[in-house]
Order: sequence, then structure tokens, then C-alpha cells
Amino acid sequence: MRVVFAEQVPKEPSFPDVNEDVLELRRSDIGRIAVSDGASESFDSKRWAKLLTARFVQNPKLDKTWLDSAISDYQTQFNPAQMSWSQQAAFDRGSFATLLGIEQLVEHNSISIFSVGDSIAVFLDGNDLIDSFPYRRAEEFQQRPELFSTNAALNDFFSSPDFSTRYYKTWSLMNRKAPVVLCMTDAIGEWFLRAAQEGNHKWRVLTKIRDISDFESLVLQERQSENMRIDDTTLVRLAFDAIDNDELPYP
Repeated sequence: MRVVFAEQVPKEPSFPDVNEDVLELRRSDIGRIAVSDGASESFDSKRWAKLLTARFVQNPKLDKTWLDSAISDYQTQFNPAQMSWSQQAAFDRGSFATLLGIEQLVEHNSISIFSVGDSIAVFLDGNDLIDSFPYRRAEEFQQRPELFSTNAALNDFFSSPDFSTRYYKTWSLMNRKAPVVLCMTDAIGEWFLRAAQEGNHKWRVLTKIRDISDFESLVLQERQSENMRIDDTTLVRLAFDAIDNDELPYP
């Protein structure tokens, strides 16, 4: 697995520090990446998103111990006794974030995708769109997504009997000629799926983006034309074939 492209465009380009999307990459020989989108209205979602992505890349086997440990790690980074009443109330309500994790399973010649929330992965083979997960249609972005919370009582979905079938997906690389996976946070994901439903193959644009200036130009143009919501925007492009002569591995 090679990370060919991985960049972000904040919702306010002049204030990149308030970008709440988080991207965690590791070398291709480890074969894992994770993307998270922190919920703006929560206490410190960026810190929570960073913690989730780092933990997934270190250990993608999610279970109750994994999540409890992540929550404990987050909570020990704050001292509620030193907070104002309003800060403590927000802290108690919790921080929220999506988690999209990709792992290449070399022994099975496949890709495992894990997703809670509305960050999506799209599977391409050359110029063909094969699948997307967890959403397949733009309308699904209108629903309230399930998110990992630092308030353990709000993670009921994590213990549901169908958790593994709802939140995991496997894509086989068998007989694929030029497999590519695009990872996208919600604004660009919704834009992508809406265009696909209208017969507009945006993946042909996204697979040709070479650098951050290309990506910024696309995002700002689509925001200006009101085709893409103004939100923090992350795109990762993963390839599973040989390197082209004119293509360098990222970074």
C-alpha cells in the first residue's frame, strides 16, 4: 500500500490551526492509515480525533478494552478541577469524532476498512468505481452520524451484536488491475457521491491531483460554486500497484 496523496484544506484557509480533521499515516510496509473528523461542537474533538487515529494505526483490533483505554487516555489529559463550570459541563458532555481506518491484509490480498461516522472510503479499479463505504449515496450524509465519544455512555453502538458487520468492510484485490482507495471526510465525500449519482466521474479528477495547490484550487472552486459544503476537507489516495514512472511515493 502506498500513500500517493494526503492533504487537507481547512474550512477557514486563513486559520489552519482550527482544522479538526486528523490524518494519521504510517509507512506502507505497516499498511495502515486512519482519518478522523472531530465534531466542531464538542469540547476538544481534535485531541480526541488525534488519539483515535494514532491508536488505530498502532492497533486496529478494536474492542471494549481498546475504547476504554482511549477514553481514559483522553480524560487524563485534563484537570476538571481547574475548569470553569461551562468548560466542565462541555467536558462532561464529551468530545466526538469519526474514525476511518484502512489496513492492507497482505496474506489475504485484500483491504480491511473500518468506519464509524461519515468519513468514507471509495474503491476504484482504474477508471471504474467499484464500491464505497460506509455510505453509497449522498443522501446518507443528511442523517446524524454515529461518532466515538469520550463519554462512554454514548458509545452504545460499539457493543451492538452487529457491530462487525455494520462497521467493517473487506475489499478483495484479486484480479484488480489498478486498485486505488480514496479516503474522504464528509464534505468532499458528499460532493463525490452526489456527482457520481449524476454521472459525473469526479474520481478521474481526484486521481490526477498531484499536490496541495491542485487540491486547494479544486476545493475552493467547488465551495465558491456551492457544490461542496464549507468544512474541513481531507483527501487521501492509496495505491496498491507498482509506482508509475512519473509518480513518487508520498511524502
